[in-house]
Amino acid sequence: DMKSILNGMLYLAVERGIIKHNPINDINFGQFSYKPENNQIFPYTPAERELIIGYLGDDLYSLAIKLYFYLTIRIGELKALRYDDIRGNFIHVCRFVNYQNQIENDIKGHTSDGIRWLPLTVEARNIINLLRQVNPDSDYLFYVDGKPITTVTFNRRLKKCCNELGIEYRSSHKLRFSTASILYQNGVSAPELQKLLGHSTLAMTEHYLRNIASNDKTYEKVNAILT
Repeated sequence: DMKSILNGMLYLAVERGIIKHNPINDINFGQFSYKPENNQIFPYTPAERELIIGYLGDDLYSLAIKLYFYLTIRIGELKALRYDDIRGNFIHVCRFVNYQNQIENDIKGHTSDGIRWLPLTVEARNIINLLRQVNPDSDYLFYVDGKPITTVTFNRRLKKCCNELGIEYRSSHKLRFSTASILYQNGVSAPELQKLLGHSTLAMTEHYLRNIASNDKTYEKVNAILT
């Protein structure tokens, strides 16, 4: 939407030193009552996810995108992950990187529900092991020159990959719910996903899950029932 486009432009200007502060962060969008009617989320499909993971290389940004496909995490939370957050097969989400690309020892929204432990699959742990080789001197998984990787560059890399594969691009925000939708379609319940996503209410989770079934699957079900 227009807010996301404007925010991306201003964030890039901050990154390049053109301006010192992104003024969009000072706007209280809650004061506006208008809500768009068409707010559906169209996640990456399992086939698209597999293509992207298989296509990307082993540089820092590619590994960030790959790991994101294995976690129900916000982009700011991903950028703030540390190696000492890992305990066995789980990783602790307990901080985030804000719009100024600075670490905050808190969770976006400042709710206790956002602080959570996420399971690490074998594939996710393999990606983290590669990260240790690519970026061995940092305590954080995704740091470059002493700073977190940037969301703008993350999305630019993801878009480039999608264009080369002929896949419709969806930003890092949509990628998070792509993982959630795949889990949901394979039997993970909405209350379980609420915990994985860090939502404070089940209604918030269900808002994002209500439109994830593809039209083709809906057609198959209706056709089978109404024949």
